[in-house]
Amino acid sequence: MWGVILFGGHPAPASKVSLAKGGRVLLFMVDGALKRYAHYEGNRYPDSLADLVPKYLAFKQNELGFLDQLVYRKDPVKGYKLSLRHVKKGEMNLVLTAKGIEYRMTIGGRPK
Repeated sequence: MWGVILFGGHPAPASKVSLAKGGRVLLFMVDGALKRYAHYEGNRYPDSLADLVPKYLAFKQNELGFLDQLVYRKDPVKGYKLSLRHVKKGEMNLVLTAKGIEYRMTIGGRPK
């Protein structure tokens, strides 16, 4: 049931996810870590994604490079904006915020 809710009907990822392929699994993992950070750190957000490791995001030192696949910005209105750095042309780009999800269509590999 949870796989249907969280992954849109696709099976949940295997217990060992390939972070090298990144994608939306990485995006939602980091989003969850940002929300935990805010919950335990007085409703504020980190200056960088590396601040989540290791307390809120269980990455090893050699896995920190995977965070480069994401774009993270603190936002005064929405708390933060988090998205994939590279999205294929014509693919829907998800921008996760503390307030919800924004959808943006990409043109030529860049968000519109």
